Amino acid sequence: MHAPENAVAVIGVALRVPGAADPDTFWDNVIRGHVALPGALADGTLGVGGIDRFDRFDAELFGMTPTQAAVTDPQQRVITEVAWEALEDAGVDTARDPGRVGVFLGCGDSGYRHRYVETDPTLSRAAGRQQISLGNDKDYLATSLAFRLGFTGPALTVQTACSTSLVAVHVAIRSLLTYECDLAIAGGVTVQLPPGAGYTHHEGDVVSPDGRCRPFTRGSRGTVPSSGAGVVVLRRAEEAGHGTRAVLLGSAVNNDGADRMSLVAPSPRGQAAVLEEALEVAGRKPEDIGFIETHGTGTELGDQVELAALAQVYGDAAQPCALGAVKAGIGHTDTASGVVGLIKTVLAVQHAVIPPVPAQPGDGPDVPLGSDRFRLPREAVPWPGERTRYAAVSSFGLGGTNAHVILAEPPVPAEPFEPATAWPGRGLAVLSAAGPEALERTAARLATAVREGTGPVSEVLGTLWHGRRRLPHRWACPVEAADEASARAALADALESASVLAKAVPEPSVAVLLPGQGVTLAGTGRQLIAADADFAREWGDTRALVRACGGPDLEGCWTWPADDPRWLRTDLVQPLLFSLELALLHGLRRRGVTPSVLLGHSIGELVAATWAGVFSEEEGATAAVERGRLMSLAPAGVMTAVLAGEDTARELAEGIPVDVCAVNAADTVVLGGAAEHIARVEERCRARGVKARRLHTAHAFHSRSMAEAAEAFTAVVGTLTLHAPRERVLSNVTGAPLEAAQTTDPAYWGRQLRGTVRFADAVETLLGASPGVVLEAGPGRTFASQLRRATRGARHRPVIAELLGDGTRDEATVHLAALGSAWAAGCATDALVTPPAGPARIPGYAFADTRHWTAAGPDGHPAPSAAPGTATARPEQPGHDAAAGPAPDGPGADGPAPDGPGAGETPALLATLWQESFGGPAIRPDDNFFELGGTSLQAAQLISVVNDQLLVEVRLQDLYEHSTFGDFATLVEELLRERDDAHLLELLAEIEAQGEGEGQA
Repeated sequence: MHAPENAVAVIGVALRVPGAADPDTFWDNVIRGHVALPGALADGTLGVGGIDRFDRFDAELFGMTPTQAAVTDPQQRVITEVAWEALEDAGVDTARDPGRVGVFLGCGDSGYRHRYVETDPTLSRAAGRQQISLGNDKDYLATSLAFRLGFTGPALTVQTACSTSLVAVHVAIRSLLTYECDLAIAGGVTVQLPPGAGYTHHEGDVVSPDGRCRPFTRGSRGTVPSSGAGVVVLRRAEEAGHGTRAVLLGSAVNNDGADRMSLVAPSPRGQAAVLEEALEVAGRKPEDIGFIETHGTGTELGDQVELAALAQVYGDAAQPCALGAVKAGIGHTDTASGVVGLIKTVLAVQHAVIPPVPAQPGDGPDVPLGSDRFRLPREAVPWPGERTRYAAVSSFGLGGTNAHVILAEPPVPAEPFEPATAWPGRGLAVLSAAGPEALERTAARLATAVREGTGPVSEVLGTLWHGRRRLPHRWACPVEAADEASARAALADALESASVLAKAVPEPSVAVLLPGQGVTLAGTGRQLIAADADFAREWGDTRALVRACGGPDLEGCWTWPADDPRWLRTDLVQPLLFSLELALLHGLRRRGVTPSVLLGHSIGELVAATWAGVFSEEEGATAAVERGRLMSLAPAGVMTAVLAGEDTARELAEGIPVDVCAVNAADTVVLGGAAEHIARVEERCRARGVKARRLHTAHAFHSRSMAEAAEAFTAVVGTLTLHAPRERVLSNVTGAPLEAAQTTDPAYWGRQLRGTVRFADAVETLLGASPGVVLEAGPGRTFASQLRRATRGARHRPVIAELLGDGTRDEATVHLAALGSAWAAGCATDALVTPPAGPARIPGYAFADTRHWTAAGPDGHPAPSAAPGTATARPEQPGHDAAAGPAPDGPGADGPAPDGPGAGETPALLATLWQESFGGPAIRPDDNFFELGGTSLQAAQLISVVNDQLLVEVRLQDLYEHSTFGDFATLVEELLRERDDAHLLELLAEIEAQGEGEGQA
């Protein structure tokens, strides 16, 4: 089938239900008929279905403090993580995906606030009434998720009891089709409290008397309450692409009205009406539908009414139709049950399998199903191959709100995607996380999945790049391999050793180093040309600039052998470096990397000035060609790099007619002159034990031999149009940023050709600007290595990488690694990884296993203690493990002593109050309230508590102006010293006397 108009695609699913925390495990349980309900418990009660992580939450990922997490209803926490997982399953990063995201969610009754939060005085005081309300009231379920994930479409909390989540899907469909949003998240969650407790059956209950749910079975008398959550990600079908799991063709919602015995009794006429309407909206006939996921609670009345409605609408068709009932395996997940049934049905049409209704010990025979076309499969069977896979899902709410959805198998794409059969040779793997430990956990889990077998490695890399939210702590690694199997092994190896490469900052400043002559050029660019057609075009364009101004034809220069004499021709090498480095700068811009500082060495400064607009590219090429030609006419000479400081180098050269051509580092100085003179210097170096290395040049650049070339070049530049630089360019002559007066003075460029290259001074200037990223854009790695040495042990260490490398590793891989490093630092690099045809089904984010809960409630049911080996919030903080007992209220919890805190006690009390407000590590003097994640609401509550505890008048503005703990504590101590305690005691006495008088009256 092809996607019809007004259809909505399901592109992502996620859930947590009894026995499963991901769609694959859930589907495996479904098709094998697994029942995940506990049944009778040891204490004689009947078990409630439970889910994983109901008390765990990754507060760091979602920007919440431990105290905020502990005060928040676990239903909000669970649905937040499940929504994140659904987006990862869809392969959508909503921060980069165009359009608005809508949120449509519902939840069960929240007893957490009254049972737990309000029985914990420390937590209640720290959070305050409004924060408690935001974290627990149903009104804020959808809006809280929209805030945490940055969604700007409609955010609606939908509440219709048991049908809540399927009604939420219906509303989401309508919002998509009316273009209120472009992507929709819909679902629901219920967490049964107190966790771990059972229930007791009483005659007439809707709950099962034996802890088992047996839909459509004779003698079935009830359902089993369960916790659960489910979310689907929806997009208009025509925009969904290759990742579609199923297509929603139509939906309907109605209410039974008064046509029933009571508010909670179902109506067959109301249910039949909603089934008929959904079919009509979908444009399908009853005989099209091959599977119906029923509401199927296992209650005698509910099943009878539902079967009657099904028979009325679907019963007359000839084609067989299977009925499903997910509650038999997982119980009744209340507000989440509709979306869980939908997810089950989505997986059924996607995998072309009719799922069974599990048979359980104690089942009676099946009840009459109302039509011969209906059957209740007890084993999984293939979907009949001759029929398009159409299915339906029902959900009926206590109170009469009914929902029905019609769906179909994924459509055949208009342009079928042919996956690449061959691994392309290299690719980039990336991960990001909220913290270093989370990144390592995620990488380890992904490594296991990769080794066990996922889709093609290129699809995995594409999903990681395009389909995951970009978080601050990042890792990037090129994967280079000859074939698919080797790539899989290489990716798994890389992931197993992954750790944070950099913490990304928005738009980090980027510095670019541009080498000059003396670097090895043989073979440079050959591998990158072969791997990157865009770079091949860009370098072709800059080589054409060189030819157009009368320069050499550099075509095929990457094939010249290492011993080719052309490598010693300055009139060839300088234009070659100009064209190559300018092309690399164009490539950076194409990838989204914008240099803010450029530091070129010798001819490299001319490239930097051209990029910064001092010269047009055409005139820059002219200058490079003429510079190389004029310098090539100078007398022959040699250069040697002396590994010593400038003073030592000058001592070694004393009395010999050589020049200091460049000071490249504190311990690297280049001397130049005639061959016999440099030989004498090198002899002195050997005698002194100083290392010297002869450079691969035919002239002594930046020496006295270049005087005539400098004079002639000044005249050449005088014929060109010069401008002030648009970007910062560091001068070889001074080491400082180039000024407009210099760049527009032709004589400067003559001095730059002749004078000493003060590269070390320029490096010091560059590092003083604290760039986030430094890239060497040229052959070799000399200057990048120098910077690494210069920043060793420094407080600020930029990410440093080479765009081409020194030939010891595949050039294209080195280039990819450098761009990946820039991405890890926060650069908005783009187009580094080919998009996948559809999202690879790989493990998602590894949430922190941190427990956030409060003290036990008055009913005596404590929250379950943390599992052995898992992280918990510290016992002394809000959010402590309930097994440790209530958290201490801290000094002064019941108000200060009449005389107030003693000397030295105030900072300790304030530290306790700050600690309660945030949770997390102990408070330090330099901790900033807002950098810790504090909000205005939290600030107001903290100020209120401080004023109540210390009887002072701290204003909210005081916290804004004194936001570090040390400054705030100093301010409060000053207010205490200024307080008139005598006057305060008089007021207290008057208040107390008035109270006594009123009592006597």
